[in-house]
Amino acid sequence: MSFLKHTGLRALGAASLAAVALVACSGGSANDDLPLIRATLAVKTVSTGGICESVRIRMTPKEFIGKANKYANNRMMVAEVHMTGPTSENGAPMCNGTGETLPLAPGNWEFSAPLASGSATCMRNIQSDGDLLISFIDGIDGCAGNGSAQNGMSLDGEMPMDAEQPADAMDTAPPPSG
Repeated sequence: MSFLKHTGLRALGAASLAAVALVACSGGSANDDLPLIRATLAVKTVSTGGICESVRIRMTPKEFIGKANKYANNRMMVAEVHMTGPTSENGAPMCNGTGETLPLAPGNWEFSAPLASGSATCMRNIQSDGDLLISFIDGIDGCAGNGSAQNGMSLDGEMPMDAEQPADAMDTAPPPSG
């Protein structure tokens, strides 16, 4: 390699290598144009001892569907939702908070949050054009989204006017056996 002993050739070789490296790094990939998908996290939980502490929501990927932006996360992560309150809602001291996830890869994700009444878990299909509101409400299983009713209750904890409500507990109880 006697040709590299010459200063001019060495500089030309270094410049060529730098140009090749720059082209390789600056060339974007096909998935750069894909959207970054962020879900909105909303939490409503009962205050414990008059204090509203942050709630840590765990997000675990279960199945990837489609292509993701190269900056989308594809591993288990935790998002901290800062809570405010407590405020009195129907006589109960409630804490409320909202936050946003880091970018998520499209697919099925499991979300779980520790609430005062216990752990709430749900599975959601995260897509750029889908429902991206993950709402945990203390005392309701799973997570609701974008104003949809979950177990006959709206996001503000009120029963909708058109929901069927039993007249009393005896109307819904099975007949006694025996």
